[in-house]
Amino acid sequence: MKLSRRSALGLGLGGLAALTLGGIGVSLSRTVPRSPRAPLQALDARQFAVLAAVADRVAPGDGKFPSAWDLLVPEKIDANLAKAEPGLAVELGMGLLLLENALAAMVLDGELVTFTRLDAAGQDATLQRWQDSPMQLRRTIYKALNGLCTATYWSSPEIWRLVGYPGPGAHLGVKELP
Repeated sequence: MKLSRRSALGLGLGGLAALTLGGIGVSLSRTVPRSPRAPLQALDARQFAVLAAVADRVAPGDGKFPSAWDLLVPEKIDANLAKAEPGLAVELGMGLLLLENALAAMVLDGELVTFTRLDAAGQDATLQRWQDSPMQLRRTIYKALNGLCTATYWSSPEIWRLVGYPGPGAHLGVKELP
């Protein structure tokens, strides 16, 4: 069967429309919600849920050490973003939504699922792909999220006690910071 230029164009446009509609549906896949334990100040509920999932992977806890969730790391990051230059929260929020976007995951990684719907191993694999990505944007978002979660986790006084660190004021005679 010979395909005319008009038929090929029609099939191409029809395929594009189907992919676009399918992609829109996929990109609107529901985020697994996480309930913040403090009022959100900088992020919206969806961005917070993605941040909480990332924090869970950065510091999942192991029995001896608490998880990032146990230490309110996502809420602390949100509170700090509210105090920062406003553009920072906007940009970080956009990065979180890109990580959560199932259409982007399908196109770039062949995964047709949002980040928050992946199991722990899938989330770890996704974060590893972002860390090693040839795309600078993905590497930058990974570095920002990993850095924020890591710094916030290890700056918690609960962690200091577990590792025997007396806190930043110890050399000044301050026994413990609030």
